[in-house]
Amino acid sequence: MKLPDFGKVGAGNYQKIVENLNAGILFNDANGDLIFANTKATEILHTTQSRLYQFYNIEDLWNNFWNITNEKGEKVLYRNNPVMKALRTGKLQEDTLVIKMADGEKRWILFDSQPLFEHDGKTSFSVVSNIIDVTEEKRLSLQLNELDTIFKVFIDRTPNHAWIIDEEENLIYASRSFYDYFGIKKENPEGKKIAELIPEAVFKSLYEKHIEVLKTGEPVEFEDKVELADGSELVFHVDIFPIESPSGKMLLGGHSVSLADKYQLVKQLRETNDRLLNFNRTVSNAIWEWDLLTGAIFQNENLLEMIGYPKEKNKGISWWLRRIHPDDRERVEEKVKETIDKKKLFWEDEYRFKCSDGEYKPMYNRGFIVYENELPVKMIGSLQDMTEVKLLRDQLSEEKEQRQKKITESVIKAQERERRRIGQELHDNVNQILTTAKLFMEMIDPADKEEREAKEKSVEYILEAIEEIRKLSRELSAPWMKNKSLVEVFCKLAEDINSSGKLSVKFDHDAGCDLLSPGQKITLFRILQEQMKNILNYSKATEAQITLGCHSNHVALSIKDNGIGFDAAHTRTGVGLSGIYDRAGFYDGTVTLDTAPGKGCTLTVKIPLS
Repeated sequence: MKLPDFGKVGAGNYQKIVENLNAGILFNDANGDLIFANTKATEILHTTQSRLYQFYNIEDLWNNFWNITNEKGEKVLYRNNPVMKALRTGKLQEDTLVIKMADGEKRWILFDSQPLFEHDGKTSFSVVSNIIDVTEEKRLSLQLNELDTIFKVFIDRTPNHAWIIDEEENLIYASRSFYDYFGIKKENPEGKKIAELIPEAVFKSLYEKHIEVLKTGEPVEFEDKVELADGSELVFHVDIFPIESPSGKMLLGGHSVSLADKYQLVKQLRETNDRLLNFNRTVSNAIWEWDLLTGAIFQNENLLEMIGYPKEKNKGISWWLRRIHPDDRERVEEKVKETIDKKKLFWEDEYRFKCSDGEYKPMYNRGFIVYENELPVKMIGSLQDMTEVKLLRDQLSEEKEQRQKKITESVIKAQERERRRIGQELHDNVNQILTTAKLFMEMIDPADKEEREAKEKSVEYILEAIEEIRKLSRELSAPWMKNKSLVEVFCKLAEDINSSGKLSVKFDHDAGCDLLSPGQKITLFRILQEQMKNILNYSKATEAQITLGCHSNHVALSIKDNGIGFDAAHTRTGVGLSGIYDRAGFYDGTVTLDTAPGKGCTLTVKIPLS
């Protein structure tokens, strides 16, 4: 603190200091530097006296670091603050500055800066400023302005007729609909007598009520019918109420709703409702309506009868969703949400719904979405019980499956007939030709050693061809007749392989394996035949185990060998294995491979019993 300077100030201005002890006081010297601040001033500025006296080069801080503006939000430079302007002009300066405090809060501070002069009355040597925190008052003023703006916007936008008049019936303010309805074209009708602005018949009906409210200070409401000059009638509901202005002057507010429109709307709604009720009674579909804003659901009588719940049990969309099967619920919710999010017009889905008897019934639901201002507000649709449709679907599917099985049986029988024909042709004709060729070769008398060797080789090759044709003939012809069982055929195949000496085969079986259809028997035999060929040609196995098991709902064939095995990742690349899979698939059968390099192979086929 600069004590000599303050003493000088205090000596000449003691009275002023005393008079302003309850206000914030700042003393600045002729350069604008602060020489004194009382406690109230430091409170207003959210600082301390010691902190204030530490500031130097205040102009630089003010202009470049502090955030100080006027009430319009415009930055105030140091030279234009009230203290500097008082020093420069020698006159009292009043201004409100908006200061952003260290904590980020904005404060409105009113400065009243008075220059102090030397004895000559011309030279100002200091400025004393009274500062007042008017932040709260400013905020209240802003709120009042905002409320006033909101009020005016509301009055302007309301579709109803609203007005405010004073005690002399002068119009203070009115809604836009008020002006439009009465054809008031003048840009500034406020301040004119309301009697000059509205039809005489309307004014007369309002005048007595205005007087009543002025006398009693109590609001009134009434309905009235007014006949206009053109013979038309106005039916309206009016509220008139007192308003106390800040000046204490009594104002009257009025609000009018045309009941002619209301009565017409009620009539239209009643007619629409009657049509909907008649439609609801006559339509055979189960109709529903979902209010997307409230979640409420309306169902007609047919729908309620379908699901079995009384009307009072319906609790809205959450109630409905809880009765959708747990396995379907999430899918349905996601599909509905996706439909609404993407602003689609239609939604449909099929799911299981729990009816009042506790049974889940298949339902087909389809809804049409209603949008207002591009926002979804309603979904209207119909519900269909799919129980009978599902039964028909299942029946058709079963019939289709049976037809497919019959077709498959026919194909297999045709294939077997063709195989037998080809096998018989090879056995009876081709083998006979080769046998004849062999006899002719044996009749040749070779002249030398080379011819004898050629003859022997030719006969040897003919014998090999005959043997291969016999094997092929046996493979092409199913080795059973009507009097042979599946077990007997499997036994015969195992015996033939064992007799070849190339592989040791064991065969185990259960009783009752002849419950299969002829086509299924042929399929199992061909699968066994194919796998045994694979084992003989590729596995390098020495032993094989065939097991035929009969179970309650299927027959299982297992073929296991101790060969070199193979990579199961290439399970169906070979023609042989691919044929096994295809044959099993004809009868909804399954094929399982358990194999790995060096660990043999186990092939298991399961054919369901019809």
